Amino acid sequence: MDTRINIAVIVGVVFVLAFAVTLTQYENQAESQDAESEISDEIITPWIEEFDHTENIISVTGTASASSESDTLIVVLGVESEAKTANESLSKNSNSLNSVISSLTGTGISEDDIQTSNFRIYPLYDSIKDSNGNYEQILIGYRVSNILSIQTDKINLAGNIIDVAVSSGANRVDTVSFQLSDDKSQKISDNLIANAITDATQKAEKALAPLKQQIVGVKSVVIHDSAIPYYDSPMRASFDGMAIESSMKSAPIMSGDEEITTNVSVIFYIAPV
Repeated sequence: MDTRINIAVIVGVVFVLAFAVTLTQYENQAESQDAESEISDEIITPWIEEFDHTENIISVTGTASASSESDTLIVVLGVESEAKTANESLSKNSNSLNSVISSLTGTGISEDDIQTSNFRIYPLYDSIKDSNGNYEQILIGYRVSNILSIQTDKINLAGNIIDVAVSSGANRVDTVSFQLSDDKSQKISDNLIANAITDATQKAEKALAPLKQQIVGVKSVVIHDSAIPYYDSPMRASFDGMAIESSMKSAPIMSGDEEITTNVSVIFYIAPV
């Protein structure tokens, strides 16, 4: 009987000791985790305070525009020729085009102002019905199209250029347009930037006034500019030169103003007044 009591006591003591050890380890682990948590907070908090700013900003678009008289003329015209063979059509086209170029340079247009914008040579077919009632494609010749682009600062020569070209063999006139040269366009755009930024600033100030906020800095500025060229009436036509030569001579061609617009996107920092 005493032996069984002693064994029970010993077992009880062992369980108590084991529970005490386990509890101690758990408390030590909890203290370690708390220490790690405190260290992590000490490292993270300064980083957040330094880099995680909450920005108060306003984004505004400003616009400024100006009109200016065009200083560049662009005329697109050319020669189309047809013949039974490709060589014959090409030779015919070259002769006519050389005559056109020679006449244009005679009006004061430099050869540097003339360049080929499009050249094509392609076969021509006709549909013929055979004895069985079926249609078949028959090669009947070749067409050569050679289109010139003339760009010059002599904007008053628009009508004369077309007249001379048609008289010399040009049988196609595509477009006549007036625009600003790159240098002039850039100068106008540069002058508009300040006006566009002023416009953006005024818009921002008007929006912030009732909110009791004010501009305290600039985060970013993005500049966008564009030009709208002036085009004369569409002149896409293909014709026999002499057939409408007289009507082309009397066609009035006048240049117009080109509008330049500069837009800026500005992001301002703001703060209470």
